Amino acid sequence: MQLRTEKASNKSQALAGKLLNKMEGLSKPRKNFILSTMILFLSMRGRYNFKGMERYGSYSEKSYRLHFEKGFDFFKFNAELYKLRLSNNCIVAFDPSYLPKSGKHTPHKGTFYSGCLGRATGGIEIGGLAVVDLTHNTAFNLEAIQTPSPKELKAKGLSLVDYYAQLIVDRSKQIREISKYLAVDGYFAKLKYIDKIKNSTDLEIICKLRQDANLKYLYKGPKRKGRGRPKKHDGKVDTKNIDKRRFKEIFRDETVILFQAIVWSVSLKRNINVVYAEFLDEGKPTKRYALLFSTDLELDGISIYKFYKGRFQIEFLFRDAKQFTGLTHCQARSESKLYFHFNMALTTVGLAKAAHYLEKEKDKPFSLADIKTSYFNELMLDLFLSNFQIDTELKKNKAAINRILDFGKIAA
Repeated sequence: MQLRTEKASNKSQALAGKLLNKMEGLSKPRKNFILSTMILFLSMRGRYNFKGMERYGSYSEKSYRLHFEKGFDFFKFNAELYKLRLSNNCIVAFDPSYLPKSGKHTPHKGTFYSGCLGRATGGIEIGGLAVVDLTHNTAFNLEAIQTPSPKELKAKGLSLVDYYAQLIVDRSKQIREISKYLAVDGYFAKLKYIDKIKNSTDLEIICKLRQDANLKYLYKGPKRKGRGRPKKHDGKVDTKNIDKRRFKEIFRDETVILFQAIVWSVSLKRNINVVYAEFLDEGKPTKRYALLFSTDLELDGISIYKFYKGRFQIEFLFRDAKQFTGLTHCQARSESKLYFHFNMALTTVGLAKAAHYLEKEKDKPFSLADIKTSYFNELMLDLFLSNFQIDTELKKNKAAINRILDFGKIAA
């Protein structure tokens, strides 16, 4: 006997099933497996390895291994989710994320930088592409791709920056269908990265500069008479004390003042659209500031600030997948299985958000912990009901079932 309720996994099942039906080339058994695994990732507890999935799921350990080895177009699935549920006010964000991993036979294992540890250490890394819904201020996975180790890249004559840029170029058409703006953190404010993407795609980049960035004002005075190249630049930008006659104030509130100007970047060798953000503390000036920029010279400064600020939502996506859907738990040694696991962990976080958060009232907080508690309670309750043959339609049982489903939730 199966539990009939509208409170837990029904919304996610219906949404995921609708998206899977739009994807061509999937057999019915494969669709059933994908749907079952997505709900399982939001229901199970403990380690997210194949043995753990067998304990909570409806397939054997061997079946999970075989299915994880098969390909699945997560980018297409998540792009369909974007079209169906997300607002039109979206950008795409990219960010690498370090994952701890041991084992001599783990593919692409190497030394990668960990932001949590503040240093490079052994493990693996994924490059995460996400769509950031600025209206709802949250991120949804598009695709996570494992990064080759530095030794593997060196053998091919490539650097990490070369690889990251090529990853974007290879998926530029798919990204462009969502947004022409790609937001990345300050690490990517490099000539090789910017030039590769700008020369190969029509994407515009939103990024952050160092606080001591070498910038020059553009010369806008009269043309000098006589021979020689026209004057292009008119002095260096003092980033600690910008010329507020050339940087125009465009926004002010209790937390920040924004100034905007088109300037020449010496390191990037191009004109860039810079927003100088001067941070305030309850309206009072502080010494904190940030230099944000876009390669789109026509984009307004407020949008640059909002786009870069929204980029950070991809960090929360990684955090939730690590805490709640076992992003770091996979023990497989196959590149295909690892790819499937990483994307399943990240995609199920987005699926839960789309099913339980986007339609909620804005003043009600989103808690993935509560969603997982509800799904687990439903999983256990289904087990009890099917074994004890309890009638779920009795009025007195319905109230008890609702209490059990809310058991352990933070905000029941």
